[in-house]
Amino acid sequence: MPEFPASPLAPAEFMEQWLPAAFAETGLPPGSEGLDVRLGIQLDGEGGGEWVFHMDNGTLHVTAGSREETAFSYVQSVEDWRGALWEGRGGAMAEGFARFFQPGKEINEGSVGALGGAPPPQALGQLERLDGCIRIAVTGGQGGDWGVGLRLGPGPVPEEPTCTVSITAEDAQALSSGELDPMQAFMGGNMVVTGDMTLMLQMQAVMMQAAQDAAR
Repeated sequence: MPEFPASPLAPAEFMEQWLPAAFAETGLPPGSEGLDVRLGIQLDGEGGGEWVFHMDNGTLHVTAGSREETAFSYVQSVEDWRGALWEGRGGAMAEGFARFFQPGKEINEGSVGALGGAPPPQALGQLERLDGCIRIAVTGGQGGDWGVGLRLGPGPVPEEPTCTVSITAEDAQALSSGELDPMQAFMGGNMVVTGDMTLMLQMQAVMMQAAQDAAR
């Protein structure tokens, strides 16, 4: 496993230099073989920008430029991106997303559900057919509130998310440890969804089916 930088790097250096080298050493996630798909990253704020991650037959190519034609994009502030990777912000929910930027890191058995991490490679073709943006908002926890947007399908990032999923860092940890069931969290108000819930359900269905297919 490549050694993760001890202190924060500038986004461009991390995306264009460290990350491709790390994936070259560890390889892409299982299921990436033979795929030709593109993911997008958009970081807003000082030092931010847009990048396209092209997974091409087991190799990762990273280029700076518009992410609007990608199947799936992370949209986040530079502050929250850095907070998840180096400052422990966002709790268990942020840890799930941060694994995408930490090649070779062991994935815990616990999960915060289909919204709690990078999509399986097998899901990207289906996610490309969706259209909208899901905002994940984690309140409380170390370092304060944290958030990330998931742009599903190609196109510009809308000014307002299609739906927002809000959860406390404490409840996200309970989901990750298995102490709280996702359906129980939703029905009990621990996880609050506002806006068009249809998009979230569609994404969950795609990701869960992809995970099941990968496990066979």
